[in-house]
Amino acid sequence: MLADSDISLLEVKKIENHLNRKEVIDAKNIGHGTTTRFSTSRFKELLYSASSFSYQGKDYILRVATPLTRISAMANELMTILIYLMIISLILVTFSTLLSSKLMNQQVQAEKDQQESKIEQRTLEIELLRRLTNMLAACNSIDEAQMIVEDIIPRILGDVNGVVSLIRSSRNQLLVKLDWGGAWPGSKTYAPEECWALRKGKFHLANDKYTTLPCPHMAEVHSEHADQTLCIPLVAHGNTIGMMHLYSGDKDLDNEVQQLAFTVAEHLGLALANLNIQEKLREQAISDPLTGLYNRRYYEETINQELMRAKRYKQELSLLMLDLDHFKRFNDNYGHDAGDYVLKTIGSLLLESMRGEDTICRLGGEEFIIVLPGTGIEAARQIANGLCKSINDLHLAMKDLSLGKLSVSIGISTYPINGMKKDELTKLSDIALYEAKERGRNQSCHYSDLIITSEDAIIVTEKNIKQDIGTDDTSSDLRVVSS
Repeated sequence: MLADSDISLLEVKKIENHLNRKEVIDAKNIGHGTTTRFSTSRFKELLYSASSFSYQGKDYILRVATPLTRISAMANELMTILIYLMIISLILVTFSTLLSSKLMNQQVQAEKDQQESKIEQRTLEIELLRRLTNMLAACNSIDEAQMIVEDIIPRILGDVNGVVSLIRSSRNQLLVKLDWGGAWPGSKTYAPEECWALRKGKFHLANDKYTTLPCPHMAEVHSEHADQTLCIPLVAHGNTIGMMHLYSGDKDLDNEVQQLAFTVAEHLGLALANLNIQEKLREQAISDPLTGLYNRRYYEETINQELMRAKRYKQELSLLMLDLDHFKRFNDNYGHDAGDYVLKTIGSLLLESMRGEDTICRLGGEEFIIVLPGTGIEAARQIANGLCKSINDLHLAMKDLSLGKLSVSIGISTYPINGMKKDELTKLSDIALYEAKERGRNQSCHYSDLIITSEDAIIVTEKNIKQDIGTDDTSSDLRVVSS
């Protein structure tokens, strides 16, 4: 024994030889050794560990001893530390799990809310498109369609200015008919070649990442700023009926708004095409194709409305029944083309002479009827006399062939003086018309001016009854019995 860390050198010399100790023997033989035993000097169980080494040509053995209690304490400390580390790790794992779960739930909820918001937005858009289609299908005119698009389309496309322009029947010009989102900064009328979309046959975006090509009909706007404009053709039944234009100023139109705009354009194209067909059919149903005046069907619809309006506002209303004198001679002498020419001329004259609120209808043949709202007896007489003079002053000539003079007989009746109902007023104006013809034609006669004797009354009544039963036989036996 050469030295010991716990005792002095004097005491070391007194210690017995340690070569017989197991750990020393093992260290000497195999390089290291370990054992435990009770120490007589320390009076406790110690753990001995020995290892051999060489120094300056000599072999030495280094032995380390430590109490087992210290190892147990260290083990307990390590176990405690391990337990603490496990607890901390468990807490960290639990916290991180809860935090991750919370973050995942928040992310899932955010995505769920986003999806629900998208679904709600899509549902709203679908509902608005459905209502747009239904309301446009129920429209009777462009004015009603204007009210609908002005209310619904901004809810679909957002704060975007837009218009719809329709192609005229001549196909040489487009006119703006519908608008929403404020005053339209572009042209209200333009030629088809002024729109790139119409020339391409597909939509055109004025500014994108590839080109900046505004349409000429938006030249005034794009000359100062590189604003965004989207032009979409309106196609229905295989034909382009017009264009839809969107203007967003300096804001870009994202893909979502563009897709919605394409969908809106499809609905507008079909709805406006159907509305156009409906208006044409209605016009054909209520218009006389030869003169351009309204026909008997329209008269039957309008007179009742005018009478109700006159009753509501306590106003007078007059009917003028016109019949062209000796009209048959035009067809017999000059052919039916001449007769058609005369009727067209009379239709144009009536349209130019009458007021905007008056209703002019061709009942058939050479008979016309005019509804004069807010017109009493004297005013109706003046209008009728003026028409007689204007028609008599006409110079009728067709292909340098003079057709001669034309005159007209006019019968007048007035609501409520002469009658309260449509059929009654129509019948009385017809009676006054016959009286005007009896008096020599080319004049007007108001029913109130008739001074009918008993014999005259029988004659007039006979004519009316024969007209009702559909016979012109003057030899028919007819008896009028007065009570």
